[in-house]
Amino acid sequence: MAVVRANYCQKGATERKIAKANISYIQTRPGRDKERLIRILFGPSGNMGRREANQCITDAPQGTYFYRLKLSPDPNREDIKRDLSMQKLTRAMMIRLEKRLKTAIPWAAALHDDHTDIRHVHILAAIPKRLQTYELEFLIREATALTLAQRRYLDRGVSRLPWQEGSPQRPLKIGKYTAHRYQENHQSQHAPRANGISRPQIVCACPRCHMPHAHNGQKGSHQCIACGLMLHSKKEQSLTKQQGKGRGLERSL
Repeated sequence: MAVVRANYCQKGATERKIAKANISYIQTRPGRDKERLIRILFGPSGNMGRREANQCITDAPQGTYFYRLKLSPDPNREDIKRDLSMQKLTRAMMIRLEKRLKTAIPWAAALHDDHTDIRHVHILAAIPKRLQTYELEFLIREATALTLAQRRYLDRGVSRLPWQEGSPQRPLKIGKYTAHRYQENHQSQHAPRANGISRPQIVCACPRCHMPHAHNGQKGSHQCIACGLMLHSKKEQSLTKQQGKGRGLERSL
């Protein structure tokens, strides 16, 4: 099971100073042989500098709790090969915490893998409330589940785990099989009529460029405004005589 430890700076005039000192500590803590190190800080959107991390502390509103979190996967079960992506795990864990608390959480972190055999991440998070015991237990469960999931993927040879980055999903492409979803999402929009009665817009999508179109209650043929393709044009019917004996007329479309 992954270990998640948490403590917070006492509220008062010096809590921001203590939080900034913690940023300096997690970035410059001496290594195994007491050599001086400067580690890379990272946050929700990537790597950051110490000035940026300190600015997050300065900009935090009054009443913020500055939590010092420590994420440490189990070295005997989860981080056996020391190949877990600690940044991905940290971001995924903090995203889960944000969803739990329903608020954005500024944070900065640094990986420590040089002064001990157990790799761990130190995190300083600006949380608008005090975490309860059950919320810390939730954080431990989520960190353990994320760590074990990444361990299984790595054992299968999968190194890219985009689902743990919380990257934005691609927008749904309007096409032949997805136009009805677009229409369902926009069925509350109504087109005004002259007599004051509104009618739901009918939406179609161009099969060539996937550009959505609203008919405003009419289903007649029209031209795509993006690529110029004629949509819903009626096909002419004609009668053709089939060659050979015993064959009559056949309707072709």
